[in-house]
Amino acid sequence: MRPVYLFKGLILIFMALTLLSACEAPGPYYPPPTVYYYVSPTMTFLRSCPSYGEECYIVETVYSGDRVELLDRNDWGWSRVRLERTGATGWMPSDLMSLSPLPSTYYVSMSNVYLRECGDYNCRALELLYRGDRVEKVDQDNRGWWRVMSLKSRTTGWIPAAALSPRPGPPYFYVDVSSLALRAGPSTGTRVLTTLHLNDQVEMLGMGPAGWAEVRDVRTNIIGWVAARYLETFPVAYPKAAPRKRAPAKKEAPEEPEEAPKAPAAPAPKAM
Repeated sequence: MRPVYLFKGLILIFMALTLLSACEAPGPYYPPPTVYYYVSPTMTFLRSCPSYGEECYIVETVYSGDRVELLDRNDWGWSRVRLERTGATGWMPSDLMSLSPLPSTYYVSMSNVYLRECGDYNCRALELLYRGDRVEKVDQDNRGWWRVMSLKSRTTGWIPAAALSPRPGPPYFYVDVSSLALRAGPSTGTRVLTTLHLNDQVEMLGMGPAGWAEVRDVRTNIIGWVAARYLETFPVAYPKAAPRKRAPAKKEAPEEPEEAPKAPAAPAPKAM
């Protein structure tokens, strides 16, 4: 047999084997395993999109122990799930779910803080909580406030997230500027008690109006008020640049009023 015919025969055999392999029945399809989670807080919500904004309306109310099927996740801490109890589909924060049906509780870390009717310091106070009191997270907004339920009274309200900790105990912060005045009150017009320096440790006692925090200087045990924006939860390598004070505007000297022209003096009477 000539080599040319032998080569053509091998090609035909290879093509026939290829066609036969393509006609084989596909293997069995194994879908990815279904992952289930449990809702941790006593009550929270499924939303139409992954945000706390008004554009993401509430789809369904879910409760502690509800089982949900994970459908998707995003990079901002939200999960798209299907509620097994009703079949409703929506988004919820990933940190409100756990692989086992255990409640997600937090501890009040400040000496005392009010549970309020809404997420603002001007809202009506519902209950005074103390350090060590346990709460369950229900919801949160985009301004640093959490909606929680007090476990000792079952009252639901809003509390600053900075007032809570996953572990019991006082919260410690560190000064992140070169020097920081510890004042007698929550205002720059109050007396300076002492000066704190970079990475000085303070204990957070409470939050006041306009971003002021009541703290205790661990080194001197002095209690006073500082601007909370100059505190960090960990020591820093370099001090943060403090905002420069604006120079007071120069006041223009008032213009001196022009003197009115004097009337000519009357001529003296002639002597008779």
